[in-house]
Amino acid sequence: MRRSFIALIIVFAALLASCGKAGGAADALTPEFQRFLEIRRSRPQATCTEELGGCTYSLEAGVLRVSDAAGEVLWQSKGSWYVEGFRLGDVDGDGSPDLLFTLWKSYSFGPTHPERMENDVTAVRCHLFLYTLRGGHMKSLWGSSNLPRPIYAFELSFDGEKTPVASGAVLRTQEGQYTDDFTRTDALEHVYVWRGWGFVEE
Repeated sequence: MRRSFIALIIVFAALLASCGKAGGAADALTPEFQRFLEIRRSRPQATCTEELGGCTYSLEAGVLRVSDAAGEVLWQSKGSWYVEGFRLGDVDGDGSPDLLFTLWKSYSFGPTHPERMENDVTAVRCHLFLYTLRGGHMKSLWGSSNLPRPIYAFELSFDGEKTPVASGAVLRTQEGQYTDDFTRTDALEHVYVWRGWGFVEE
């Protein structure tokens, strides 16, 4: 029962992300996000480079880039995102490598905010996105809405059970609590597996 409930939450969160875009919500350089960037840039920032399939995946100062063998940038994360970490691997089990990454961003409806909605929440929150590279272009496969807890760090392995609906991908995270100044709190480990369309907590 608990696993099913958590799975529904994660899938529902991804659906909300899609619905939000359709309803006028957009990633935005809100004052809240600008403040987040100032705080993040005042602290040590992650840098990482990995190569896979003739492409280079690099993360520097919150910007994630994918470049081909000639060094041409095929894809770059949005300016309204701050990417904190990434891992590579075949998450959905289709035989192609995927890009799993955490990012922070803020939503805003701006002038298109529906009057019936009372909460245009612009708080900066953590998200988990899954992309894949196909035909030289990055394609979004899955993305969460605001996560209930920020992911501070994560590891991706492929030693889980494989079934018709489970790819064997295992996600181990360190998750804390949101704070006003984005400092990290004590973290707890959570373990998820990819089943069907989304991660389910073990």
